[in-house]
Amino acid sequence: MIEQTWLYLAAGLLLSVLLLILFKKISAKKPTLQNLSQKERMFTSVLEKAVGDGYEIHCKVPMANVFKTSAEQSERQKSKAMKSLQGLQFDYIVCDPVTNRIVCAVELDDHQYDHKRHKNQDLFIEDLCFETELPLLRVAPQNGYNLMQIIERFEQTISASTQEKLPLSGNKFNLRLATSFAPESCQAA
Repeated sequence: MIEQTWLYLAAGLLLSVLLLILFKKISAKKPTLQNLSQKERMFTSVLEKAVGDGYEIHCKVPMANVFKTSAEQSERQKSKAMKSLQGLQFDYIVCDPVTNRIVCAVELDDHQYDHKRHKNQDLFIEDLCFETELPLLRVAPQNGYNLMQIIERFEQTISASTQEKLPLSGNKFNLRLATSFAPESCQAA
């Protein structure tokens, strides 16, 4: 009788653990909609359809989780490079679900604030992505999105990254793209 009770208890515990793991896996694949603007929430559903099941989308990702410094750099150089990313985040990053390799970054240009500040920030992000060879898809906010157009632009963006690139003479940011993305390494923005 006691052995049977322990068996049921162990089976129940195992089932609970498996359900918890499954729930975490499923919830990790869906981007969280909290802390997103109305335009971002609307675009998220379109982006999910555009990238399909072959990719994972992560929202509001701090740039410090996407870019890394080189081991050869001094601590001062590393600190200076990472400081330039402080407070900056991508609206979305798209990753390969198997390898967690970052496929591209997506920016929804829904600036509501100081135009000059955002223009400088946009130029910084474009330069950084170019220098680190991170494909960047910029999308203007709209009341409605053409899904086929977003799919086409996404495919063009990621296919451009697979083409042979000219060697860069030097990376002015002293940063490189992280080899993989770990969502649990994200800090609240």
